[in-house]
Order: sequence, then C-alpha cells, then structure tokens
Amino acid sequence: GMELTQHDSGGRRTTRVGEELSVVLAENPTTGYRWHPEIDPGTLQQTDDRYEGPTEPRGAAGTRRLTFRVLRPGPVHLRVVKRRPWEKTAVDEFSVDLDAQKG
Repeated sequence: GMELTQHDSGGRRTTRVGEELSVVLAENPTTGYRWHPEIDPGTLQQTDDRYEGPTEPRGAAGTRRLTFRVLRPGPVHLRVVKRRPWEKTAVDEFSVDLDAQKG
C-alpha cells in the first residue's frame, strides 16, 4: 500500500478502492498528544493504529502509524489531527485529498 508522511500533508494522491494507506507521523506519548483520525467511515475504514518508537529514554519521540482502507471510488478526504484526548483543540494536523478509482 501507499505510505504517507507529514511531507505529503496538503497534497493530492490517486489511490484505488481496496488499497491500504498508511500515515506515519511523529508522536511523543509523554506529552499526552495523540494523532486521532477524523474520517468519513463511508469512504475510509481504519484497519490499524500502532505506536512505533523508543520506550527509552523517557520522552523520546516515536511515530504513530495509522492504516486505512479505501472503501469506495470518488473523492476521499483523509484527515488526522493531533490533540490531547480530553481537549478539542488540535495542535497539528495532517490531511490529504485522495482520488479513489475503482480497483
């Protein structure tokens, strides 16, 4: 599948229905800020969410890998925001516009 990073944010990509996309973003768990997907469940299905990174030293940054499957053709907006679970305000965001074609 396709792998996207912060450098791809704001861009546009062509994808296919059924393809899996991974978004890999920097995350530091000790701050309490986590990446949360804000997606339309009719167009994207989240299939994986995992943290990859050093557990030592404490406070070291790692990466969050979020994986999604494209469910239908047409325009798909993939947006992920970084915020604390108890706060509404995002401190950072990743978004990409996808043009999904029939598989």
